[in-house]
Amino acid sequence: MALWNTERRSEPQFTLHVPARYLDRAALVAIGAIPALLLVWLIPLPLVLPVLSIVSFLIACIAALFAHYCRIERHAPGLTSWHIAAVFTLIWIGAGMIGGPKHIVQLFDQLTMAP
Repeated sequence: MALWNTERRSEPQFTLHVPARYLDRAALVAIGAIPALLLVWLIPLPLVLPVLSIVSFLIACIAALFAHYCRIERHAPGLTSWHIAAVFTLIWIGAGMIGGPKHIVQLFDQLTMAP
């Protein structure tokens, strides 16, 4: 029971906000914004959904690994990197379902034909 109390104890009501938390969020926003800008500029329109699916999968993995190694609590109040990983996972699944296999084959054909 004592172990349960130490693991699940809530934070005190009076805490100082650590600026590193805001830097972490800014880093996660940058991780999400940079691939989106690259998608808009570099990818032909029929290949946007397959590439979006792959990129969002990678971002979800990065956000989940970040949350795991920083030991961020899954049920913490507010926006955490677990929530960001969940949103990018939903984007990954949605873009993969809408994209269709024809465009994925085109994507890999272009990747293998590139010099």
